[in-house]
Amino acid sequence: MAELAIVLQQIVAGLALGSIYGLVALGYNFIFNAVGIVNLAQGDFVMLGGYIYGGTLTLLLGLPFLPALLLTAIAMAIFGIVSQRIVYYPLRDAHPRMVMLSTIALGIFLKNISLIAWGTYPVSVSGLFGQRGLRIAGVSILYQYIFILVCVIILLAIQQYFFKKTTLGKSMRAVAQDRLAAMLMGIDAYKMIAITFAYSSTLAAIGGVLLAPVFMVSQVLANVGLKGFAACVIGGWGDITGAVIGGLVVGLVEVFSASYISSVYKDAIVFAILIGFLIFRPQGILGRATEVSL
Repeated sequence: MAELAIVLQQIVAGLALGSIYGLVALGYNFIFNAVGIVNLAQGDFVMLGGYIYGGTLTLLLGLPFLPALLLTAIAMAIFGIVSQRIVYYPLRDAHPRMVMLSTIALGIFLKNISLIAWGTYPVSVSGLFGQRGLRIAGVSILYQYIFILVCVIILLAIQQYFFKKTTLGKSMRAVAQDRLAAMLMGIDAYKMIAITFAYSSTLAAIGGVLLAPVFMVSQVLANVGLKGFAACVIGGWGDITGAVIGGLVVGLVEVFSASYISSVYKDAIVFAILIGFLIFRPQGILGRATEVSL
């Protein structure tokens, strides 16, 4: 019974972390679908959201969770639009590699700004539930992990409704599927792209807020972007459901590797699986293989 409870504890922790990775992967996929590039600064957006929430709104201003979450999401949405105008829009006709290099530069810029604004020491953020948890057979499952899962499920349900039932959501989907056709139908594609950047940044901010009580907020939080990238590859680039599944796979592999092998090798195991997918199934779990003539 105790062993089963420990396994349940690891599963819940893995699913909680994996759901965050899935959110980050969704951010990658939305921008990839809209403009055909990979925003390599997505992990730095997670870090920035964590710093705004934990380092400024919570610790400095003393705001409670919900107002701090809302203000962080708004701030990051605005930042997403600004970054789109500065990083993507001037290079919209350039080769995608040039745009991706500019996102790397943006990530470096954000890391240095965070050093100036919040310093080099990690920021400790208290969660809504502290270290309290649900006890099963003497093993505690943190309420924070359960809270993360519930929040992500609610967010995904709202997202599903938004993209299928609202005019704005349908317009964003149309631009993601075929930008030229959407423009011919009268949709302002560049406006939709700006909104997509804002939404992607908001997802990253929510990920940073939910992870802040689990990990201390520091520049290391930007590494979540690498896990989100791995989730995209494993689940399938451009596939929304695949991004979530890939995130859950990465989270479970990471937690079980740390528990039953070694925490030293957990990242290496995740990226070994990533390399395996790139070699043997580059289209991912739900992606479709395509042939390209060179």
